Amino acid sequence: MNAKVTIVVPIYNVEQYISKCLTSLINQSFKDIEIMAVDDGSPDNSKGIVKEFAQKDSRVKLIVKKNGGYGSVLSYAVKHIETDYFIVCDPDDWLATDAIEKLYNFAKKNDVDITVGDRYNIYTQSNTKKYISSKPGFIKVKPMKKITDMKEIQYFSFFLVSPHAKLYKTAITREIQFPNKVSYTDFILYLLALAHANSVAYYNEALAYYLIDRSGNTTTDIRPKVLNDYLVGWSSAFNQTIDLSNKDVSVLLYRLYYQLKFIMREYARIIKENKFNNKYLKEIFNDMKSLQKYSKNIKNVRKDTGKAILVMNGMLNKVLYKIVIKEYIKKKQ
Repeated sequence: MNAKVTIVVPIYNVEQYISKCLTSLINQSFKDIEIMAVDDGSPDNSKGIVKEFAQKDSRVKLIVKKNGGYGSVLSYAVKHIETDYFIVCDPDDWLATDAIEKLYNFAKKNDVDITVGDRYNIYTQSNTKKYISSKPGFIKVKPMKKITDMKEIQYFSFFLVSPHAKLYKTAITREIQFPNKVSYTDFILYLLALAHANSVAYYNEALAYYLIDRSGNTTTDIRPKVLNDYLVGWSSAFNQTIDLSNKDVSVLLYRLYYQLKFIMREYARIIKENKFNNKYLKEIFNDMKSLQKYSKNIKNVRKDTGKAILVMNGMLNKVLYKIVIKEYIKKKQ
């Protein structure tokens, strides 16, 4: 049997969750899959659990590598995947039984480079789930429709960037570079895949389950290193985006502006002391200064209104940007 879809599972210290994840994958209604379980130097028994699954199901392939972070796993994957399509499933999450069947059949039939589905957020403390649409309200796109306009494709960057229920055509990801030793590199994968894509589609059905409130989840992390990882990821995405000199990437630059604002909000959440005197704020200043070179491009495609326009104008102003950024962070604390 030749696999048609690879499911990439990045693994690090998830022995408590990996069995449920792998069970959801081997039980997919679409059988022509390969499960690329990449153990990123995990010190726990995660690899032992994967080995047990691999002994029972030959579609499960265990790769053990030296620890290099989430980005190193994605880097390995995009270089070694042999199938035409792939999806990333984090090891503490799981897929609906028919997730691959629905995403692959739609993508294959319509020749779509990236198919983006919805997800459920799972809350362990209350034992509840919530339907989460990947699509933001201000983006007007018809579900199940193939989009080929370059600008419309790039506006998909405002969808949720996490890997949940996103099926990629492998060929468009081969040239993407990922930094090592940092998390949150799924942002790089999604943004740069859109930069290389010739088509996208929105599949408006929740096909993945995201365990959002578990201990150690990246969304609840308050270590200062989080800011470093976000900033390293931002710089990587920015540099690779502007290197695409043969394409108009204005919308992606607009999205990078909003990612930098998100990092400012994270800064306000995490930094409790010396709020305006540390290396992270200086990096934010430098990154905004880099964006200012593309101020005209960003303003030509923005969808902001009212106060958001004033804030953008201030942050993209070469004289005022430091003052505006500090005021923005103060209001978010």
